[in-house]
Amino acid sequence: MEPARSVSVIIPTFCKREFLEPTLVSLGLQTYPAESIEVVVVDDCSDDGTFQHLQSLETPYTLVPIRHEVNKGRAAARNTAVRAATGDLAVFVDDDMRCEPDLIERHVRFHEAHSGVVAIGSAVTAPELGRATVFSYLDEMGVHRLSPGSVSPARYFVTNNASVERRHLLDVGLFDETFRRYGFEDTELAFRLEDDAGLRFMYCAEAVAYHLHVQTLDDVLAKRMDTARPLLHLLAKHPHRAHELSADVLLPPAPGDAAGLRFRKLVVALATNRLFYTLVKAVVAPRPVSGRDGLSHRLPVPPRTPPGHR
Repeated sequence: MEPARSVSVIIPTFCKREFLEPTLVSLGLQTYPAESIEVVVVDDCSDDGTFQHLQSLETPYTLVPIRHEVNKGRAAARNTAVRAATGDLAVFVDDDMRCEPDLIERHVRFHEAHSGVVAIGSAVTAPELGRATVFSYLDEMGVHRLSPGSVSPARYFVTNNASVERRHLLDVGLFDETFRRYGFEDTELAFRLEDDAGLRFMYCAEAVAYHLHVQTLDDVLAKRMDTARPLLHLLAKHPHRAHELSADVLLPPAPGDAAGLRFRKLVVALATNRLFYTLVKAVVAPRPVSGRDGLSHRLPVPPRTPPGHR
């Protein structure tokens, strides 16, 4: 009997020991053969005992804990994990996801059925967190707008539940570690996987993981603000992608176009201004509903994270 395909699960983490625990437990309950799974966790200089905890764990799969002695950000942490990995297929999972028992099997089978692809799984809010308005918004983004098995735009690639042959990551040079702040490091890699490696992106809806990290409207708006400058960095590297990102206005204006330059500076200033986001929040925030949407009083409070981690 042919041995199962080797799989490396790639997880960067920073000060999320409480959320990482159920992620690792769920990976120990997979239907895929445990002897063909390794889980590479890179602790990006946490100060909550994450690395010591990882070293003490006994798991049915091979657990490979690695620690950065200085915080380098998510792109660098994932690169460290990919370089240390030995599996044929890299499955990206975040440190606050609970994986369905067949998640790895679904990713492997999808690659058996489709060659030259990047598989994007379904990542949705854990049902026990309720159905707050902001959760519904987040769960309807990206590939969730598509039919299962559809070809996806590369911009929908996110690294909380996705897979690609590890050799392709190495071929295109891995994540760009100059993306130190939160956001768009996965999009930038996706563009190179499509343009340089010729891969297609597809929606593997059957591979499901649940997001355990509560995200409030404040969190979502803060992320949008944090990603403004990484978006400019992305556009500087891939200006031909501006239209599909609806970000044409952020491209540098033509030489001598003073009005265009002033408008671009205004957009960037608004995107990074807290007062602007306070006004947006006041307009779009739902009215409090007692009991059902007010979940934060009985859920873990996420730890403070540096610019490169969310």
